[in-house]
Amino acid sequence: MSPVRPVRPVRGSHPGPAAAPGGYAGQALIVDVSERGAATVFPLAETVLLYPNADPEQSDGTVVLFTERFNTDDGLAHLVPVHWPPAKELPDADYPLVLHTGRLLQHWHTGSMPRRSYVLDTIAPHAEVYVHPEDAADRGLAHGEMVRVPSRRGEIRLQLTVSHREALGNCFIPFHFREAAANMLTIDEIDPYSKIPEFKFCAVQIEPLAAPRCREP
Repeated sequence: MSPVRPVRPVRGSHPGPAAAPGGYAGQALIVDVSERGAATVFPLAETVLLYPNADPEQSDGTVVLFTERFNTDDGLAHLVPVHWPPAKELPDADYPLVLHTGRLLQHWHTGSMPRRSYVLDTIAPHAEVYVHPEDAADRGLAHGEMVRVPSRRGEIRLQLTVSHREALGNCFIPFHFREAAANMLTIDEIDPYSKIPEFKFCAVQIEPLAAPRCREP
């Protein structure tokens, strides 16, 4: 790799500390190393640098990418109509809620790294299912109660959180917690066009732990 060289700050940037790490005075640097081993240096500024940017030392970059034409043969935007198919598994009488899975702010994917952090794990220490207040009330469930969430594939046990962020008829479970693994519930259907697994949509129920299991998977 070529040695990193100091560069001039871009417009609106700080001169930085008197002596930065590595013996350079001023602005912090980002180094982009290409496959050929050459180093391209970008300064860190108070404002973002936009891409593409032919001269990052002097320019803030391309504000609007396509102003006169699009990057197509005729220069026009090509809009393609598509048919919207419904999800493979829709809510019904046995499983009336739509489950969405995703991330929390404090964790990432399986939690194998952020759950080792004392601070992050203290903020979000356990799995929760987030549900609309009316859906909780209809089932006689209280905020903070331990519940069972079954689907046609399996079930998990976790804490209920009443949340106005969830739409009526929907619930949300983060997938960071192996002790209440959300993918025990999700469907293995694949989108016929994109081939993406349908992990974000399936039908579930939420029950108190004392409720009897009255359905077959």
